[in-house]
Order: sequence, then C-alpha cells, then structure tokens
Amino acid sequence: MKINLLAASTASALFISGLTTAQASEDQDGWYFSPMLSYIKADSDRQADDDFGVMIGVGKQVTENWNLEASAVFDSLELESGLGEYDQLGLVVDGLYFFDREASLQAYGIVGAGLMSTEVGVADSTNPMINVGLGVMKQITDGGMKFRAEVRYRLDMDDEAVMSEDEFGDVMLNVGLTIPFGDKQHVASNTNTSVNDDKYKDNSSKDADNDGVVDSIDKCPGTMAGVKVGNNGCSLAEITEKPAVAEVTKSADSDKDGVLDTNDTCPDTEAGVIVDTKGCELKKSFVLEGVNFITGSDQLTKKSKTILNDVALVLNRNSELVIELTGYTDNRGNPKLNDKLSKMRAESVKSYLVSKGVSSQRMSAIGLGDENPVSSNDTAEGRATNRRVELKILD
Repeated sequence: MKINLLAASTASALFISGLTTAQASEDQDGWYFSPMLSYIKADSDRQADDDFGVMIGVGKQVTENWNLEASAVFDSLELESGLGEYDQLGLVVDGLYFFDREASLQAYGIVGAGLMSTEVGVADSTNPMINVGLGVMKQITDGGMKFRAEVRYRLDMDDEAVMSEDEFGDVMLNVGLTIPFGDKQHVASNTNTSVNDDKYKDNSSKDADNDGVVDSIDKCPGTMAGVKVGNNGCSLAEITEKPAVAEVTKSADSDKDGVLDTNDTCPDTEAGVIVDTKGCELKKSFVLEGVNFITGSDQLTKKSKTILNDVALVLNRNSELVIELTGYTDNRGNPKLNDKLSKMRAESVKSYLVSKGVSSQRMSAIGLGDENPVSSNDTAEGRATNRRVELKILD
C-alpha cells in the first residue's frame, strides 16, 4: 500500500505541474509529459486481485512515425488470500509507432522493455520487464494536449514471488493525457496581435541604420538613410567605385537589386523589381514552401523558422509591402476544426514574422480550412501539399 500512496501523491503533483507548464509554453521539439491511470488485470498465476495503478512518462517525437517514451509505473495487487500484496515499481522505455499522424484519431503500436521491482511479503526482487500493445491519441485542446487510451501486455520476468512460476503476464488498460512542454514560442490565437512590435524583437533582428540588414551581419553599421546596400549592409556605390579590388568583384551587384552577384540566381532582374533573397522577382502570390507545423497544431518546425527568416528579411527591406497570409488544411477531420486550425497557422506565421521585426500593421492572417485544394486529398502526398500557408502581396 505504500507504493499506492506514493503513486497517487506523485501523480497528482506532476499532473498539476504538467497542466501549468502546458498553459505557459508550447512544444517546439515534440517533447511531452504523460500521466495515465492504469487498470491491471493480473495474471491468474499471481493469485492476486485486479487493481489500479499509475503510469507517468516523458516522451518525444523522434521521427515521422516514432515517439520515444520513458515511464515509471506504480501499482499494488492484493493477494487473493488477503495476507499481503505485490508492491510494484517499474521503469520502462517504449517506442510508439504511429500508423498515420494525420488521422483525427491517431493509432499507434507499442514495444518496450525495462525493469520491475517487486516486494511481496519478505521477498524483494528486481527483474526484466517487456511490454507490447496498441493505443490511440486524439488532440483535445488548441495547445496540443491529447487524450490517450491503450492496452498493453506486460511480461514481468519475476521468478521469486511464486516458487512455481518464472514469469507473469499482466494486461494493462491505460487512459490519460499527453501534455506538450518545452521552450516557449508565441502561439497564435484569436486575440488581437496589433501590439507594440518592439516587444517581439530580439537582438538578432535589430537594424540600427534601417538599411534592411540586421546589425548582427551588417559590416557597415552607420549607413546613411536612403543609401542602397548589399547583403553585407555596405553601400552599393562604394562597391562600384572600386572595381579593381578582388573583394569588390565578389561583392558586385550587377542588376542593382540589392542581392550580390555571388548569391543572385536571377542576375538580370529589371530595375525597380522587388526581389527575394535569391535575387528573383517576388511574385504577387505564392506558397511558403517548406513552412510546416507540428502535426495537429499551429507550432512551427525549426526548418520553417529558417525559411521565414528569409521572408522577414525581404519584408523588412521593402517596408511598403502589405501582405495577407492564408492558411489551408487538407480535407481530413472536422471542417470547423480545420477552419480554426488553418487560421491559427496563418496567425502563427504572422507572429513569427513580427518577432523578426515586420510590423503587424502590414500583415493580415485568415484561414480557409480545406478550401481551394491544389492537389488531390486522396493521397498522403496530395494532402501534404494542401496543408500550406500562402503569402499574397496586396495592392
């Protein structure tokens, strides 16, 4: 019974702590906390009654299909004779294989191993433990919290508790939550984001001389207002005045579009054309290719932030541009939830651009759910293409 009391108090404390953490921050790297209540159907050879237990774990999404979890399990199984109980404490590491993360109800398989410490009467032993099972998860909050339910077969290789037995096979029925945690990143919501932009800026996005090149990479930090500069923040006029210097050749900008020839994949851009970071004409409307989100949420992936850094650079260089961000989903799941999620994703992109110095007054964000598909929703590849955010330059 001591373990039961320990389990209950520990689970309660960690559960409350997990809820607080989930409300204060969002998961950016796939980490989550998972408290679960277990019902143990004991192996008949234990000669013990079925009872409840607790399973508390920490997990992380490590690939497209796999999660890795480390969990502690607590339970007490009273002997049928009423003369004692199995007090059990286990540690297990599991791999969770998700068959389709894009499904509304995500099914997964479980395989794992660990150690189980068992105290029954005067006997006290620690033995290997293996478990396999199946489960499902479903997101229940905008912040990424999920409900989970699963069934596991637990093989406890205890050869000491009962003299005639070498192992026990228990069935566990678990229900609980997964609660994301990690470094905080602004999460989109329906609240007004037209606030003071300076609160979102960090040192890496400051541009003291307002030349469109952030201070951290600006080689000429005191450039006068109105002077056209290259990617390094230095005047283009200074570059063309010194053609004989080898370094000047590397820094030339033949079409005067603000992108150095060494980085310009469209070297003959016409004068006055707005270009992207590769020197190519910026289209009026385009998909933000590579901007993706953690499954079922509005949380940007690390790769997406890298891409949006370039978008922010272009927008900061062309402060007259006003844009509209439109989020889309595929056609799976509840249409109303898809509409809401698509808006949240567009807002998330907007918020990240604000954090890189782009004025929120220049941007609007809308969500159109599964409208206007660009590919078939009948294939995984098509659905992935339809889950997108588009940027449109408004006239």
